[in-house]
Amino acid sequence: MKETSTSYSKALLRSAALTLLLFGLYLLTNWQLPVRELMLSSPYFLVIYFLLFTVGEPNVVAHWKESLKGNPEKAVIFPLILIGVLYTYLMVHGHTPFKGSAGLFIFYLLFPALGFLAFQKTALPVTWSDIVFVLLIVIPATSMSFGVGTSLPFNGSGFSNAMRLVIMISTVYSFNYIRNLPDVGFYPSFRWQSLFTALWVWLAFVGLVALLGYFGNFLNLDGHNILSTEFAYEWVKDFVRIFVGTALFEELFLRGLLQNILSKKITQSGKWPVYWMWGFAIFIVLSLVTGYFVQLKMAWFPVLITVLVFIPAYFIEKQQTGIQGFYTALAITSIFFGLVHFHSGSLLFVGLASIAGWAYGYTYMKTNSVFYAALVHALVNSSEFLFHI
Repeated sequence: MKETSTSYSKALLRSAALTLLLFGLYLLTNWQLPVRELMLSSPYFLVIYFLLFTVGEPNVVAHWKESLKGNPEKAVIFPLILIGVLYTYLMVHGHTPFKGSAGLFIFYLLFPALGFLAFQKTALPVTWSDIVFVLLIVIPATSMSFGVGTSLPFNGSGFSNAMRLVIMISTVYSFNYIRNLPDVGFYPSFRWQSLFTALWVWLAFVGLVALLGYFGNFLNLDGHNILSTEFAYEWVKDFVRIFVGTALFEELFLRGLLQNILSKKITQSGKWPVYWMWGFAIFIVLSLVTGYFVQLKMAWFPVLITVLVFIPAYFIEKQQTGIQGFYTALAITSIFFGLVHFHSGSLLFVGLASIAGWAYGYTYMKTNSVFYAALVHALVNSSEFLFHI
């Protein structure tokens, strides 16, 4: 018991240290804001990021779960606290959170906790309803708005959207604490092997795209003095903005939840070829449809990428001597990730996003960490200055 208590305390201290480190960067990159705004937003920044770094930590999960045993109704207290944090943040900035459809956010944030309470499950087996829950959370999250920005800080830069951060914290809590889904991997940890995995995957992706860019004439080597301090400062700001504002959110839902659940579903079925066949057929059709409506002359490109992703996945699965199904799930989520980028209006971007999805998913599979997958994601996105896309 003493060892467990010590691990819990160390986890809280690590989260606090990371929060303070990020808070220092927050002050450095937002020093131009009025003092009043910094004073208003700083407490919310500290609370929200401390919770973000803490809620998925295994020792914290184990500790907090004890308080929920025998009294499941207490599980809704935490989402209500998160709603209070977000709503007071909006109100101290003079905005009402109750206008129009945004007033339904209370029910939206309570939905995962109440849903899992109504259909309580042990960790395994996973079911299709788990994937439905993921989609019912993430789809509204991409379109929901309070009518005003929820940037943290308001009118600042680089530290995401308070609403998205609250959604992530609530989602991790619902799946970890109530659904009992194992191995989500949403907590920061330093491991040399995981760091090396993330770095070589990023370098391999950039090298591949650079090669394609050279022959496809979309390589961009002009206009950036990468040795200047100004470039370094702007790059760091851009990297942090992407990591906390985009990468963590997308990797939580696409890799930590969707790929994770799908992998478990396929492996526990023992029929990965069936899932591979249906996934391949469905995404070939979706690739054709996407190509037809986005760029008819390039309609072949997403189809080609789908083939180039699914075929290697099949042969890798065939060679596996242990558990099979991970690479099938990786292929499905990679193409899905690429196709949802159709809004860019570029099939080249859709294809590269699919390849990038493989890189992020592979990193997650090897590190079992959303944070390392998000690291590769942020490195890739902040390397876009190298390409005319």
